[in-house]
Amino acid sequence: MWESHEEGTRDGSEHRQENGNTGKQSPSLPGVDLPNWGEKIWPAERLAEPPPKIPAVQVVLIAGGSLVVFVCLLGVLVIWLTPQREDLRHFELQAQADLPSLFERPELRLQEANRNGAVPTPVTGGGDHSLGFLQELLVPMPEVLRPDLAPEAEPAPKGAGSAVLAAGSTTSHNVIQPAGPWPEDPVTTFTHFCSRCHLLPPADVEPRVLWPAKIRQMYRYATGPRPQPPEAIPPIEAAIAYWTSRAPERLLLPPEALAWSPSPLPFARMWVTLPELAPPPAIACVKWVAWSHREEQVLVLSDMLHGYVILWSLQPEVKPPRIVGKLRHPSRVEVIDLDMDGRLDLIVADLGDFWPVDTDKGAVVWLRQQPEGHFRQIKLMEGLGRVNEVKVADFDNDGDYDLIVACFGNLQTGGLIYLENQTEEWEEPVFEAIQLDDRTGWSDVPVVDWDGDGDVDFFALQSQEHERVVLYWNRGWGSFAERLLYQAPHPRWGSTGIVPVDLDADGDIDLLFNHGDAFQFPPVARPYHGITWLENRGGIPFASHRLAFLPAAHTSVPGDVDGDGDLDILATTFMPGFNPSWPDADKMESVVWLEQISPGKFRRWSIERALPFHAAATLADLDGDGDLDLVVGNFLLFRFPQMPVEATLTIFENARLYPGGLERKLRSSIIYPRDKDGKTGENSAAEGRR
Repeated sequence: MWESHEEGTRDGSEHRQENGNTGKQSPSLPGVDLPNWGEKIWPAERLAEPPPKIPAVQVVLIAGGSLVVFVCLLGVLVIWLTPQREDLRHFELQAQADLPSLFERPELRLQEANRNGAVPTPVTGGGDHSLGFLQELLVPMPEVLRPDLAPEAEPAPKGAGSAVLAAGSTTSHNVIQPAGPWPEDPVTTFTHFCSRCHLLPPADVEPRVLWPAKIRQMYRYATGPRPQPPEAIPPIEAAIAYWTSRAPERLLLPPEALAWSPSPLPFARMWVTLPELAPPPAIACVKWVAWSHREEQVLVLSDMLHGYVILWSLQPEVKPPRIVGKLRHPSRVEVIDLDMDGRLDLIVADLGDFWPVDTDKGAVVWLRQQPEGHFRQIKLMEGLGRVNEVKVADFDNDGDYDLIVACFGNLQTGGLIYLENQTEEWEEPVFEAIQLDDRTGWSDVPVVDWDGDGDVDFFALQSQEHERVVLYWNRGWGSFAERLLYQAPHPRWGSTGIVPVDLDADGDIDLLFNHGDAFQFPPVARPYHGITWLENRGGIPFASHRLAFLPAAHTSVPGDVDGDGDLDILATTFMPGFNPSWPDADKMESVVWLEQISPGKFRRWSIERALPFHAAATLADLDGDGDLDLVVGNFLLFRFPQMPVEATLTIFENARLYPGGLERKLRSSIIYPRDKDGKTGENSAAEGRR
């Protein structure tokens, strides 16, 4: 408003009173003496005279004061509005990547989606259809790691992670507009369109309500990071019509996926806390290994959220857990004496970023044990996408250890890399990177001598849209031939892990295959998730046998649990966005036992239900009583009343022979459940199989 009185010459020597003599008082600012432009200042005899010139200092003070007041008011408004809308903003943006239609169309809100079996109903009440039920359960954690503040996927810097970046790839910001015609033959058109990246997904792998969002996500890939020629991209409206017209209203779980019979073999559940780790835990690796000498066994753990690598001998009062490394976001850990100096080291796969984004922060890290017992951190390779697993073996038969790196990445930064050891002086280790595959989604690379020829081969699991299991057969000098062992029927299979094992005891190596990826928000219980046995019949490909329908199946561990001489399977599920208020939530299995009753034939038993927060597990005789106990790493992003957020591990003591020994050993670290009166009972652990 002050500029209206300075029209005329640039130096303000001429002024006009734009509003005339209205008699209104001008606004005032505290501490500033402003002139009144009304009648009292301008009597009739002085109307022909120009008003006095306002000093430049006053103009500056007036303008500056107005700006300060405006900024303060704006700040107050933002502070008031932020809790109302912005608390969920980033989390909703993340969720929209998989579920934008629920945000864009009011008629497809979360409650309707829940009726279609797609997503959980919010528990916030009052007509709130946001993802507030997860926000309210959210555990306090560093802001950059919170799901509601998770960063959007950012393309890696140009040239970053060159070993795994596809040449000529474009970012999602360089969008190509679809230019293809409306398909006359949709099946042929979309088969050709989709097969450039993956198999054509059947319509029944998603409920109808989720297909529009999924198609938009795929079109973002096709027009951005994985570009296709514009004329080869059909109109998105045609794609949405094609899949939604064929999709079911809801995904129905088979009856055998829920409410398995209780295990006849008793297991005592114990929630174990490690005070050295702040909650919430995000345990991505659990291993029980022999350490400095044969008598000493330790648990090797990695916390993917806080970045810690931990060693613990399960003697809380004698040897507390020891943090031996702090990385960005460690995934799996391999125990090996890499430099052959007589001291065990750790090779760590560092994701670099907690969330599935394209990054150049992934790394292969060597925690080298020093003579005095501490560990020196050395990066053997960096500038990678998200590294999920690293395996160690002498692949080229030259007497030293080489590495295989499974780089999961995201959309652009992934790959399978062979690091050939060329080190001459271990103070400066040297590895040559040889890229075996430049695509994304590599997660597991277990090493074996598959054909018994003395050379180390390895299996590789590729998920994302590829969903396949591959054998890399070693020609003997670190050169590999790729052989496809298994191709999943569609790109939504959700592969999560493979384990080499001679399951049927016929003398060759089979694979346990888990497919139940449920790290998504909101989550979906899918009927095709489960555990599959890939049987080696002496040829390629392997024969596929489904052992169990199990939503969110994540980790399987083979072992003779019941002591009858054959291998059984203990398996866990992982669904971090699980909603306990689902209609059948109490029937969903979280820890199960597959008892082998004859070669390749299994009976299914339930050990734990409705707590699918287990991303890692191992079997070991923890108390030396002659039977195998189960150690499960907990991975919690949200606070649920059914499970203490301080529980780093869940240990299931096998009570077949001598029950109670493990509970006595770990008593000071156990979190005992509380009864309705808030009291704890130490015998609750032995009673808490459910």
